[in-house]
Amino acid sequence: MNILGISGQERDAAAALIQDGRVVAAIEEEKLARIRHIGMNYAGGLPFRAIEFCLERARIGFDKIDCVAYYLEPHKRFHREIAFNSSRAIKAADNLEEFPPYFVGGLNDLKQRLKTRRLAEARLSKHGEFIEVPHQLAHGASAFYSSGFERAAVISVDNKGDMTSAALMTGSGEQLRLDADAQFPNSIGMVYSAVTAALGFDADGDWHKTMWLAPTGKPEFMEVFADLLRVDDYGLPVVNTDYFDLPFGGTPSLSAHFFERAALAPRGKDETIAQKHRNLAASAQRRVEEVLCEMARIHRARTGEDNLCLAGGVALNSFASSAVERDAGFKRLFVQPAAGNAGCSIGAALYVWHQVMGNRERVYEMKHAFLGPQFNDEAIKGVLDNCKLAYEYFLTEDKLTGEVARQLAQGKIVGWFRGAMEFGPRSLGARSILASPTTEMMRDNLNAFIKHREEFRPFCAAVPEEHAEEFFEASALNNFLQGVSRIKENKQQLIPAAVFGDGLVRVHSVSRKTNASFWKLLSKFGEASGVPVLLNTSFNLFGEPVVSTPREAVRGFYCSGIDCLAIGNFLIKK
Repeated sequence: MNILGISGQERDAAAALIQDGRVVAAIEEEKLARIRHIGMNYAGGLPFRAIEFCLERARIGFDKIDCVAYYLEPHKRFHREIAFNSSRAIKAADNLEEFPPYFVGGLNDLKQRLKTRRLAEARLSKHGEFIEVPHQLAHGASAFYSSGFERAAVISVDNKGDMTSAALMTGSGEQLRLDADAQFPNSIGMVYSAVTAALGFDADGDWHKTMWLAPTGKPEFMEVFADLLRVDDYGLPVVNTDYFDLPFGGTPSLSAHFFERAALAPRGKDETIAQKHRNLAASAQRRVEEVLCEMARIHRARTGEDNLCLAGGVALNSFASSAVERDAGFKRLFVQPAAGNAGCSIGAALYVWHQVMGNRERVYEMKHAFLGPQFNDEAIKGVLDNCKLAYEYFLTEDKLTGEVARQLAQGKIVGWFRGAMEFGPRSLGARSILASPTTEMMRDNLNAFIKHREEFRPFCAAVPEEHAEEFFEASALNNFLQGVSRIKENKQQLIPAAVFGDGLVRVHSVSRKTNASFWKLLSKFGEASGVPVLLNTSFNLFGEPVVSTPREAVRGFYCSGIDCLAIGNFLIKK
């Protein structure tokens, strides 16, 4: 049984393929098309390249697809949007002239989604089906059915979705039940997006900048945010819309009332980041953590479950996920590595397999995210020879990792391209830029001269799982780089470039079972330097998506200050 999951037509379009209940391929369209945050305006909204990759990886044609699982229900989304905006238009008669164009825009959106369905159905065999999955259930399914938990409380929290912005669910066996949901604009994602815009960042693509700016500030505006965002008795978020401007068809933003009460003004994109901006980020971050923890505690008390699964774009907030793990009272936590819309491709497909088709046996657990393109040495050599590059070839992986570890120990920065590409926004040792963490200067060099980004952005500390608790506080979130940990007091001086804030570290615990090559490199670096920890950041430059192919890796290498490129069993040095 082949089920193709499709998601993310607003942004972060992706496709995933499951065969007999197991995920065999998944990739975001942006990584193949080289366009960040691809959405509805691209190629009719369908992730064509991602679909093609999934079919090629499984070596099947579209006619072998038994079902296409779509990540939301377009008609319900359209009716919810119209109902929401109609009620606003009636309350504010002076805005009535703005509503008809938005109504037309909503119809065009629905038309585009129906076109997506027709395109898919036209290529299916006569036995194939196209099934629409409620958006929050697709989010929840992406986490629950991937978690390995037999039972769990499930929470999905995002921005706008299908006009439901959060959901509380319960998973048991093959069943996933929706208990309650919050309607837009009662949205944590909307709040965080609006704050991100007020800080002069991109409201749709720069949430992570607000998150990493937060530790550099103090939560000065907590009184305002406590009035702006709260949790109701059922455990769902409630937003005070007095603090927001909600234009028809536009992006919500913080209102004059907010800035008056906080005694702030929005930051211009080219304006220097001042302490007040850092304090705004810290305040929003703290309140989001408090609200998400309160939601989780209430849901735990109601369900009696010991396990929690998190999904939705807000679940990509590392500090918030760590706060839930630490303070919400659950014994075990699983956060979907591709928690945003991209992950709904997996969720929609698994939901159809279990909930719609009634397959009771749970055969899949997401132990790794290496679901994307991979290239053998013959394909890599073809690219290197075509580019007329000088390179070294190593007959064994041990010899390659030994030489790369030696280069890293000498202070070199290395591009690392090996194995199947990661699914999700985090680089986990397949498409990475690596460096030694033993000097603080390395963090500044990577930010300023390699990544060309803000000075407050931290890097991941990758460590073999056997050594993780020797250096850092234990956390289940470290497996997929989803949380923020603390360094042990006696270890901070060993890896100063990995530490930020008050002893905080982004930790990626690397398993020999799921990424043997990267695990070997970390171990060999430990032998060479005495510290089995490397700085790891995504292999991308110029605001582009992470490199996917050998040619993209070579281009990134020669257009940057990276010293060496380890690609397959080849090593290129400048």
